[in-house]
Amino acid sequence: MEQRSKSVLMFFPCGGAKSQESFSGVREFAEAENLDFFSAETERAADGSAVLHRSSRAAVSVAGLAGLLHPAGILVWQDALSPAEVRAAAGQDTPVVFVDCGLADAAAPGTRFGRVRCDPASVAEQAARMLLPSGYDHFAFVPFPERRFWSEERGDAFARCIELAGKRFHRFDRPAGPSSDALPLWLSALPRPCGVLTANDAVGEEVLGVCAQLGLAVPDDMSVVGVDDYQYLCENTSPTLSSVAMDPRGAARAAIDMLVAMMSGDESAGRLRFVPALGAVQRASTRFARDRRVAQAMEFIRVGACAEGFGPREVVRKMGVSRALADRLFRTVAGHSILEEIHAVRLSHARELLLLGKPGNVVAAACGYSSHDDFRRVFRRRVGMTAWKWARKNRS
Repeated sequence: MEQRSKSVLMFFPCGGAKSQESFSGVREFAEAENLDFFSAETERAADGSAVLHRSSRAAVSVAGLAGLLHPAGILVWQDALSPAEVRAAAGQDTPVVFVDCGLADAAAPGTRFGRVRCDPASVAEQAARMLLPSGYDHFAFVPFPERRFWSEERGDAFARCIELAGKRFHRFDRPAGPSSDALPLWLSALPRPCGVLTANDAVGEEVLGVCAQLGLAVPDDMSVVGVDDYQYLCENTSPTLSSVAMDPRGAARAAIDMLVAMMSGDESAGRLRFVPALGAVQRASTRFARDRRVAQAMEFIRVGACAEGFGPREVVRKMGVSRALADRLFRTVAGHSILEEIHAVRLSHARELLLLGKPGNVVAAACGYSSHDDFRRVFRRRVGMTAWKWARKNRS
C-alpha cells in the first residue's frame, strides 16, 4: 500500500474571495499541526468539469496533483470540486472536508466526508440585532440572483427572527431569467420604513442602487444590511453598507481540526459543523440615531478615527455645534462620549490587526495612537488585558 505524506491539499475556486481570505488561516493551523500545506485553484470548463487554474506544485490536472502529493487529507472550499471529482482524483480513503458548500452526500455515512459551514442562524441573529432597534414593523429579505442554499437558509433564518419579534416579514421572489424592473417594483411596493437583509454584500449594493434610483432615503425609508463585510465593497457604496462579518479564520480552524481528527481515524469527526458569524459592522445604511448630527458624526468617526491627529475637536467641528452641546447630544443618543466612540472604533480595528499577527507598534500607528505606550495603556484599560495577552488568547 502506497504511503501517504503528512500533508493537506486545499482546493478553492478561482476568484473565491472568502476561500482566499481563509488561505492564511488554513496554512497557519496546518503548520501548527506539523502538516505540509499545498493549495490549488480550480475553475469550470465549458463542459462543467473542474480544471486546475493554479497550484503550488506543477500539475496538469486535479488527479495529477493528487497523485503527485498523495495528501493525507483534502480541504475543498465552496464548489471547487464535487464529491465525485474528489473521489476520482484521490480515491475513497482520503478524508475530505468541504467548507461553505451544501452537499447532501457529504454527510452520508461511510463517505469520509465532513462539512464546515457558516451558521445561517447566527447571521440572521446579528442582522436582527442591528435592524430591530429601529422600531420598524416591517422587515424583508432579498436573495442572491441565482438559487443558492446559503441564500435560502439566511432568508429562512431571518424570517424566524423577525416573526419571533412579532414583526412582519417580506421576501423577494426573484423571477426566472433576467429582469431589470422586478426588484425596483417590489421595493417600491414595500411598506415603509422597512429593514432589509440581503443575501450578501453584492446584493446589498444592488438594493442601495435601486433605493437611489427610486428616491428612497437610506436608512430613513429603507435600512439595508449585507453579509460578508467585504470592506472594499461596503466602504464604497453610498451610503456605506452595514454588514454581518463572517469568520473565515474560524472556518479555517474548524476545518483543520475536523480534518486532523478524521486523518487520525476518528470517523465521528466527519460531520456538519457550523461556524458562527463574527458580528455586525454598522455603517451609514443602518444609522438610526435620533439626531441626524450624531448619526453623521458617528459615520465621520468610523471613517476617520484611525487617522493621525483625529480627535473630538474634529468631530465637534463636523457637527457644527459647541463642544458642550456635541457631548450632550452624543451621550443622549449614543450613551457615551465622543472620545469613547473614537476609542471604540480604533480598538475594533486594532483587534483585527492583532489577529493578523501585527506587532503592537504597527497596530498603534495604524489605529491613530500617538505612541505605542498610549495604545497599550488605552487597550489594557478598556479591554481588561494587554494587547499581547488578548492576541494570544484569541489567536489560539
